[in-house]
Amino acid sequence: MVVLKRKLISYIFISVLFFSNFSLCGQIYDYETEIFLNKLILDIKEVNKFNKKIKLHIIKDDNPNAFVIPKNKLIVSSGLIEQSPDYVSLLAVLAHEIGHLEHFHLEKRKDQLEKYSKLNLISNLSLITGSILAQEPQVLGGTLASQVNINNFYLSFSREQEREADLYSIKTLQKLNLPSESVKELLKILEKNALDKGFDENYQKFSTHPIFRERYEIIDYNSKNKIFNFNNKIQDEFNFIKTKFMAYNDTLNQTKLNDDNRIYYDSIYSSKSGNLIISLEKINFLIKKFPKNFFFLETKGDILRSHGYLNESVKFYKIVLNKFPDNYYIKYKIFLDTNTINMESNDKINFFYENLNLIIKFPKNKYIINKFIKITKDLEKIYWLNFFNIINDTSNKDMEELQKKLNNLSKETNEIKLKKIINEYNNL
Repeated sequence: MVVLKRKLISYIFISVLFFSNFSLCGQIYDYETEIFLNKLILDIKEVNKFNKKIKLHIIKDDNPNAFVIPKNKLIVSSGLIEQSPDYVSLLAVLAHEIGHLEHFHLEKRKDQLEKYSKLNLISNLSLITGSILAQEPQVLGGTLASQVNINNFYLSFSREQEREADLYSIKTLQKLNLPSESVKELLKILEKNALDKGFDENYQKFSTHPIFRERYEIIDYNSKNKIFNFNNKIQDEFNFIKTKFMAYNDTLNQTKLNDDNRIYYDSIYSSKSGNLIISLEKINFLIKKFPKNFFFLETKGDILRSHGYLNESVKFYKIVLNKFPDNYYIKYKIFLDTNTINMESNDKINFFYENLNLIIKFPKNKYIINKFIKITKDLEKIYWLNFFNIINDTSNKDMEELQKKLNNLSKETNEIKLKKIINEYNNL
């Protein structure tokens, strides 16, 4: 799991962030989790006949949170994964966010805000979109409090959107024949977090979201199924994912883990504490007990890699990669750890072309770019070297200027693969 640290704003409930300068620099890359979440998303889409492509991102944020941003991007926090009681409550949150997309709430909110802006009813658009949605209590004593009357209609409109998304979520559970009790459990967790941060009901009347009591009523009213389809196998998968997140993020707290999950947690935690022998003993136990769970092999590779055993880690990565050829995070680690100094020229060329897609998957990763620069110098591939130098140049902050340089390079070279990469890079 590759984690880059970034602190995000706390949210009371599952929020929708519309017009921010939000950057995914705190993204978590974990193939197992992405597969799992995308399966849940697929189930939601199928029962609702929602056919838009959703791009998933997982971020490092201890606060339980999920939201959508333009271009159908769905952002899920590590805190939500760790604190969701079961996979059903997590699915309900994802359905809530997809409900916002299904009902075009992003577009409607944008239109509404633009209307207010044109009428000069909102003096600070960024304050309203940032502070109300982010629900920061400190702004209530200032500008926002003086604008409450002006923005009542906007708040009402937003709450209706949230109710609509809530209903969409509950109806999705009904269609999938899943219980909603765990959703109430998650709401209680979120409510406690909110109260701990000073968000009482007096504050919630300013919020764009329905208050918690209202949400409990929605769940109770719409939960009519008697026999449910809860899948224990899916829950077992989710428990191991939760455990992995808690171990890497040191957020076990008072969470009760069964024997196997506790062993998994201890394996990762022991590795982080420097005890490689105990760590390997525990992960080897799980590998033997669950031979079909290839992600335990990936974790073993990560453990060995973190202790400097690069050649040994690659062996396990390749086994996982054979099972999941689209696991670019493993490809990333293998690429960085492979020593190309003593490679034969043909092997180095093959290695070069086999890993080119990493540039598209991780377009601004300096480690990848610098390694490609070194390889292109060894291979004397001038046009490729120019390409990597262009995308590595920190002065190219203007996207139009960057694309201009890349397009000029594309015209200069006859190499088809370079032209293709440039085109893909420009379309990111």
